[in-house]
Amino acid sequence: MYTGHLAHLTFLSYLSPKLQSVIEIAKDKLSTPIENGKYELFGESAFMMVIEDQTQPLENRRSEIHRNYLDVQILLEGEEVFGYSLNPFTAIEEDLLADKDVAFSEQLVDEKFIKVGAGEFIIFYPGQPHRPLVATELGPASVRKAIIKVHKDFL
Repeated sequence: MYTGHLAHLTFLSYLSPKLQSVIEIAKDKLSTPIENGKYELFGESAFMMVIEDQTQPLENRRSEIHRNYLDVQILLEGEEVFGYSLNPFTAIEEDLLADKDVAFSEQLVDEKFIKVGAGEFIIFYPGQPHRPLVATELGPASVRKAIIKVHKDFL
């Protein structure tokens, strides 16, 4: 897991050059008004989805992993809490990896939490458990974010 802010991308120099490039391109696209939808960055190797969603109480959100795609989630509006673990799932309850590159589980070991606000981003690597769209202490709220998917073979 890695976190950062779009205003301070100099710290990206420690990441893969291709991942740096993807985040820079996404930042450029997001610097002007953009509609919700899917945007290609490097074909299916790296693409971005801009969405609006609602955070929910922790108990209503499931943890997930991806096998092939790295997630870069950039908050555009609002605040969101992410749960994550440095340990793999102990079991998978819903396996959609073959069709949708996602699997869900409630079997998260040593879950930690981080709050992300507008302009900030968080990166989850393939196989890393994470729980998006958790409400802050203020309760459920609307968020707008860009989710960048980067195929592991692209990196």
